[in-house]
Amino acid sequence: MKKVYLKYDEYTPPVECDYGFIKEMIYLGFLYPIKKANYKMFYIMLMTEVAVSVLIMLFIPFKIGIVICLLMILLINTLFAANYNMIIIEELLKKGYVPLDYNSSTLLIKKGIYFKLQ
Repeated sequence: MKKVYLKYDEYTPPVECDYGFIKEMIYLGFLYPIKKANYKMFYIMLMTEVAVSVLIMLFIPFKIGIVICLLMILLINTLFAANYNMIIIEELLKKGYVPLDYNSSTLLIKKGIYFKLQ
């Protein structure tokens, strides 16, 4: 997995952020942010999965609803796996972090994040 390095100022050490798709998140789901100690994303993912599951179970019969719930949870986990690292990087950039080197800056510009937050 590619890495992006961000710095806040010259006194704090740079932050190393992963960049790209997270395969672990597909099967760990909302437990992956706990592994990274990001409780805000844990609650967001948990509430998203619970809300979708409850809505499905309210309107679809039980046996079919369980299968659809599992498929939707897998889909939600896949969507978060594709976007989780970019969400974290955007939050750090909003707090005042900047790319440390040319490679980090280039990756963020290609993804369209760095110009958007300046």
